Amino acid sequence: MEQIKTKNLLLTLANQNNLPALEEIEKECDEYFRFDLPCVADKNRSLKECLTMGDIIPGISSEEYIKENYHLYCIWKDNILVGWLSFYLEYQQKDTAYLSVIYIKELYRTNGIGVEIMDALISKLADTKYKIIRTHCSLRNALALRFWVKNGFDRITEVDCDGNLYSDNFGGLGLMMKINPSK
Repeated sequence: MEQIKTKNLLLTLANQNNLPALEEIEKECDEYFRFDLPCVADKNRSLKECLTMGDIIPGISSEEYIKENYHLYCIWKDNILVGWLSFYLEYQQKDTAYLSVIYIKELYRTNGIGVEIMDALISKLADTKYKIIRTHCSLRNALALRFWVKNGFDRITEVDCDGNLYSDNFGGLGLMMKINPSK
C-alpha cells in the first residue's frame, strides 16, 4: 500500500522529507494528550524513531517485531499535511492489523476526515487478508472513544487500569472491530 486515495484525501508513506512537518503536528499532539499525564510520560517512540525503527507495538516482543509490518502514513488534504496514521500488520495473528495512531490537526477535525480515513483503511485491509483491526484508547479520551465506537470498534479486548482513574493513574481500553469484506 504505497498510497491510499479517498475522495478528499491522499495518504502517502511517510519519509524523512516529511519529518519536519510531522514533528510540528506532533507538538500539537503532545499538548492534546496532556489530559492523561501517565500516558504522556510513558509515550511511545517519536515520529523520527518510528520512521527508522517502527513503533512500539503492545503485545509484540522485540523478537516477534517485524519492521516491514509497520506503516506510517502522512494524511494530505488539498496538498496540506493535516495528520498521520500508523498501523502494524499481522498483529499477533496473520489476519489482524493494529491501528497505533490516527491524529488529525485540530483545525481539520470534526469534518469527516477521520471517518474518511477509516473507511479507506478498512477497504484496503478488507481487499487483502485482514479480518480484524485492533486499537487502544485512553479511558480519559472520551472524544476518541466515541470515534472508535462510531466507526465499528465495538468489542473490548482488554481493560488496562490499575485501580480507579486518579490523576496519576493511566487507564485504557483495547478495542477491536471485525472487517466486513463487503464494505
